[in-house]
Amino acid sequence: MGMPIHGVHHVVLLVSNIPHGEAFYEELFDMEVLFREGILDGEVGTIPERIDWEDALSKDVTPTMSFLGRDEFFLSVAEVESEATSRRVDHIAIAVDEVTFESVTNRAEKLGCPVERNAPHHRTFEDKQGFEWEINSSSPPPTQAFDTLDI
Repeated sequence: MGMPIHGVHHVVLLVSNIPHGEAFYEELFDMEVLFREGILDGEVGTIPERIDWEDALSKDVTPTMSFLGRDEFFLSVAEVESEATSRRVDHIAIAVDEVTFESVTNRAEKLGCPVERNAPHHRTFEDKQGFEWEINSSSPPPTQAFDTLDI
């Protein structure tokens, strides 16, 4: 057991409407919105803090994700591509240190799971059961992945 896993970094839930999903989980778990992401004129970016979904939608932003948190619990809502899908969890991210980050990468590849090296602290792979995993060596919560959109 020399491979420490610090816990779940975050879970991404697929919802039919991101603003509604955000509001639901914000209320259900008494969470706060840490950041929102969307697409404006073909560019993916972080929505400025001062702009809520209503304002963003009125300026033609397409919502792609909302990241919520409280205490040590973080979850994200993203839009499901098809209501016909049975997969409602997009991926599960685990928080690890640098040694475990490399160890899990090597183990996943040894087990036949191709690993995507997305960023220096972030890798993803799909396991043999069909679950998408993210291994993340950054400190939760992430602040944002993209530059702020000019809205």
